[in-house]
Amino acid sequence: MTLLARHVIVLALLASAFDPEAAEIKVTPVVAEGHVAASFSAVGAFTQDSREVVKSGVPLTFTYLVELKRPSSVWWDRTVGSATVAAAVKFDNLTNIFQVTKQQDGRVTWSKSTSKEEEMRGWVTTFESVPISVTEPLQPNADYYVRVRLDAHPHVHVSLWPFGRNDASGRADFTFIR
Repeated sequence: MTLLARHVIVLALLASAFDPEAAEIKVTPVVAEGHVAASFSAVGAFTQDSREVVKSGVPLTFTYLVELKRPSSVWWDRTVGSATVAAAVKFDNLTNIFQVTKQQDGRVTWSKSTSKEEEMRGWVTTFESVPISVTEPLQPNADYYVRVRLDAHPHVHVSLWPFGRNDASGRADFTFIR
């Protein structure tokens, strides 16, 4: 087999393993009184593989890195704020109850139980008004964007890509008007 044929096979495998529709996070920036928060939903990130991990009793954690960035045409985009939130789900096989816990920056902020899988899936993949800690004041009439990246643990798929890759991501641009 030639080197070219091997590369074509690897690219075909990568393309079939990546579904951009499922990997999309819908992001909505919320700007009020100089503060920025983000609401987002990653419904397609909870796959059949995720379901099987949870149903086996192994805890599944979705960790979201929320970044506020200012685009730059000359250099890399500058990060001006961030937040880390996570949603963990554990299934009790004896009671058929899902226990979901949400954390922000390492602190538990919310915890609830349900026997409904659809309700649990919504809790794990949706966050409302996550405040972003800003390291510098926002510039009036400047462009910014909020980027959200998801990392699931344990990983529910094997990637052939040798470098780090997020399980899903999304972005929303806005202009800060003062």
